[in-house]
Amino acid sequence: MPKRGVSLAVINKKLDLILKNQQKLMKEESEELAEESRIEKEEKQELSQLEKLKRLEEKVAATVEPHPLTKITYKDVAKGTIGAFIGVVAHFTFVYGIKVAHEISVARAYALFPLSLIIGGVFMYFTGFRKIKDPKIMWFLPVRLFVLYLIAILVALAVLLFFSPEFGTNWETSIKQLSTITLLGVIGSITADLLGKD
Repeated sequence: MPKRGVSLAVINKKLDLILKNQQKLMKEESEELAEESRIEKEEKQELSQLEKLKRLEEKVAATVEPHPLTKITYKDVAKGTIGAFIGVVAHFTFVYGIKVAHEISVARAYALFPLSLIIGGVFMYFTGFRKIKDPKIMWFLPVRLFVLYLIAILVALAVLLFFSPEFGTNWETSIKQLSTITLLGVIGSITADLLGKD
């Protein structure tokens, strides 16, 4: 039996098939490399965005303002003044305060000033500052209370000067009237301060 030889056409056909397969594989490999390159580029962009966000977060953390209860602002003074004015000018409390002032002694009138401060402190603590656990802010309670107390006294004094004709004519009567009205003014001032919290 004679050996059959492989013709050149068959070899060329098989070589063409191998070349086509190789080109196809190279094209697929090229597409995969392009896809990997695209994914790497997207990952780099995401990492860049994350870095920007991290820097922004650090910047925001650095610029955070101190707690609003640790400073007294114009807004605080305005709220305290309005609250004290409302507490003092309310018709019933004013008239009743003047009536009580005529019936108490001067010693009791003087005792009402620290009592007003104590009542104001208790009222402020149980309605607003009790929830605060930070000791840096808690030390500020007496300062804030004292400022609101002074505002209440000044507003009570102004209201008595404007609305009570006999205020200032007799020292004892004036002190008694101021002490009874101040207690109401302190409560009003602290209430306005607490109502205006954000």
